[in-house]
Amino acid sequence: MFRYWLYLYVVCVCLGIAGVSPSGFAAEKSAAKSSLFRAFIPAGWALFDSKMGDLNADNRDDAVLVLEQADPANLQKNPGPLGAEELNLNPRRLLILLNKSGQLTPVVTTDHFIPPKNGEDTPCLEDPFETDSVQIKKGILTISLNYFLSCGSWGVARDTYTYRYEKGRFRLIGQDHHDFMRNSGEATERSINYLNGKIKTTEGLNEFEPSRPKITWTRLQKTLPQFLENGAGLPPPFDDIGESK
Repeated sequence: MFRYWLYLYVVCVCLGIAGVSPSGFAAEKSAAKSSLFRAFIPAGWALFDSKMGDLNADNRDDAVLVLEQADPANLQKNPGPLGAEELNLNPRRLLILLNKSGQLTPVVTTDHFIPPKNGEDTPCLEDPFETDSVQIKKGILTISLNYFLSCGSWGVARDTYTYRYEKGRFRLIGQDHHDFMRNSGEATERSINYLNGKIKTTEGLNEFEPSRPKITWTRLQKTLPQFLENGAGLPPPFDDIGESK
């Protein structure tokens, strides 16, 4: 522990000597990322988030960008008494870039997957997109969205979509849903494996106390493969997914 604090102290001192505060260092890092992806950021848009990693097993770093439009007209005053005073309705763009011979090339662009920070109909909903929402691990792309209402509901939910690069396309291979009630702690989980067609449902969970969860397995009704492509929106919610015993 002492070594950790000593290391942290040395880093802070070095940053101070260099005339760079920690917050300034973060700002410079963000600016560097914006510069790296500048060619893919249209006028009137800004880089909101980015992740790099190998998506197609060629040992080259690819990139996933989330852009946000910066249009003042999409900043609207909340007419209601609850929720944020100002609603940011600027759309967000999901952009996937593959590294082809050292050159990043767009292969997927969609404005319908990542929701905006706020919604006109749900002013109490916190931003569904967080800093860890996009992950690249071992060639697998996961995108998670969180649903937390500061008023009007005790429910909290998280949806995660898992994609794998296959034959030039990003195929949806998994979908997970977790929800729980903040007042009681009661929770439920559902997970779909689109490769083997199995659905796992776990009920009786509790976030606050020991529980005896019940697990049931069902099968997905036969469906065509789904892909993350240009213009694609979110996959169907669990309630709309057909299953059989």
